[in-house]
Amino acid sequence: MNLAQAQRVIESLRKGIPPDGFIRHFTVGRASEVAQLTERLDDIVPGALLLKANYGSGKTHLLRFARECALEKGFAVSTVTLDCKGAVRFNRMDQVFGAICRNIEVPDGLGQKGIRSVLNFLVEKIEHAKSDTAGAFWRDLTNNWRWDYSEVLDSPAAFVALRAWATGNSTVHDRVEDWLLSPWSYRTQRSKLYSDLIGSLRRFFHDPRPERHFYRDGVFEFHTQGYAQSWSALRDLQRLLCESGLNGLVLLFDEYEDVVTNLRNVAHQEAAFWNLFQFYGGKQFPGLSFYAVTPEFVEKCVTLLTGKGRWDYDYGRFKAIPTFQMSPLDVEELEELAMRILETHGIAYDWEPDLVMLSTELDKIVRKAASVQVQDRARHTIITVVKALDRLLEESA
Repeated sequence: MNLAQAQRVIESLRKGIPPDGFIRHFTVGRASEVAQLTERLDDIVPGALLLKANYGSGKTHLLRFARECALEKGFAVSTVTLDCKGAVRFNRMDQVFGAICRNIEVPDGLGQKGIRSVLNFLVEKIEHAKSDTAGAFWRDLTNNWRWDYSEVLDSPAAFVALRAWATGNSTVHDRVEDWLLSPWSYRTQRSKLYSDLIGSLRRFFHDPRPERHFYRDGVFEFHTQGYAQSWSALRDLQRLLCESGLNGLVLLFDEYEDVVTNLRNVAHQEAAFWNLFQFYGGKQFPGLSFYAVTPEFVEKCVTLLTGKGRWDYDYGRFKAIPTFQMSPLDVEELEELAMRILETHGIAYDWEPDLVMLSTELDKIVRKAASVQVQDRARHTIITVVKALDRLLEESA
């Protein structure tokens, strides 16, 4: 950790926010529980996992911990915060797909997020495969680099988008990106998509299909037939990333209880729950997905549906989804965490706090902060420790 990184970490900790890039360094104790979570990534177990924690008590930490582990283990990752009021509703798979594309990142992507960097990554793999005798998948995908037609992918939209991206035209890139990030906004602009992504690019390939076939086959539609193409495009994204040498795609969903608290229409809520079960089953998306929820999530869902007269609902589906929950940090673990904060603070501001503050004094600060009855004791303790170090640095100066 260099000085700039340490300063960024302390700025996050000062607000009680888990520091991106160094989550695991500030994850102390609970070794067996951490191993349980990382083993799921090591074994590449497809399906859904509920990450349980109270509001303000570690949900964000768990998601960011999973993100860091997944990126290190060779997965692409997308973290999506659900928000019914912000056009990310879990009953709308076209919105979910758009949000996944907006936040996706690949390992060693230099912190860049978005489908643009992923498409650049894929096209680079395709170009490299032209001189690689082992690149059978990419030859089949592109029909020996002719890009005229392909049945390798489940989603015709994914093929059209990737083919258009491979032309290298910056204006086309903008159109593809905007389409994939907001597919629902193009429901009435099919002819524009055809013109920009196919008609005007025919000098790069010879697609045998006439224009009307693209409309008839719903090539540009992500919302029809139960959002079939949203699901198939997500499966294709998983496969393309695997064929590129990664372990696949890990999806992280924050604020999943937005489905319970902010979706008012019970039919929409049932659709959102059904999508969760689809992720759990692994057929619609054969990758890993994690959902931040409170410990009472299943009970909330059952209460919600029975309160709206859904007595014949298969509630066993909720209980079938595996769950993971970290136990709260004890005082000794908080003391270990405080020592790591102290070391980082010293790097950040080029001083030696351990020469000014005895470890017994630091432990006393931790124990006093941990004794306060607040919901998130760990966050309160972290903020208190950083404040104490800030104050000590100012006094020593």
